[in-house]
Amino acid sequence: MSEKQETLNIYQKLAKIREQVEVIRKNKSGFGYTYVSEDEILAKIQVFMKKYHLSLIPNITGGTTKVDPYSYKKTRTTKGGDFYEENANEVLVSADMTWTWLNDDAPDEKVVIGWALVGQQGDASQAFGAGLTYAARYFLLKYFNVATTNDDPDAYRSKQKAAEAEEDKMVAEQVIAEFDKLVKAYLKENEGKAEEVKKFVSKYVKNGNYFAITESALAGKLLTSFKEKFVSKDA
Repeated sequence: MSEKQETLNIYQKLAKIREQVEVIRKNKSGFGYTYVSEDEILAKIQVFMKKYHLSLIPNITGGTTKVDPYSYKKTRTTKGGDFYEENANEVLVSADMTWTWLNDDAPDEKVVIGWALVGQQGDASQAFGAGLTYAARYFLLKYFNVATTNDDPDAYRSKQKAAEAEEDKMVAEQVIAEFDKLVKAYLKENEGKAEEVKKFVSKYVKNGNYFAITESALAGKLLTSFKEKFVSKDA
């Protein structure tokens, strides 16, 4: 059955998007830092919104919008290299807002997330637009736990896989430690079964050296199978 034919609820659809939008490379620079542009984020996410029939609706909470003058000093330099301070007068716009995910296949299914916008520019309309753009960009990044990186996304994924492999190895070591205790306890009560146990373990790892196992799934399978074949049978 294809994904288009599957019946997915809104949480499952959002999870599908999260799985496929794990990292986006920073593609813009300005004001001394690099960032991911809104169009880059939308280009990657909207294709999956269309695929899974989801809509995203922004809403400004009524009565929360504030427009305040904002004054500060900028440090400037003259052609001669002297420093001086200049007064800057801008407008600060802020408001509470919500983002609502809507399941187009079942409009009663909604996910509403509280958010906020803050924008600072020379006039109110520019400040509002800047705040909304910034809020949209970071809502999508944070909601889907998207990592932004200056590196090639493939390099990031390699690091991610390495971290996952290391974590899996740690879990495998814990399982093998439990297995080792179980084997030693079993052989203490069944001294003549050492070769049989080694032959059994060799089906899972070369030479029966179970300490060489680094995959948690394999370690778990070995432990379960050993209990079924030796422990439960002799219990």
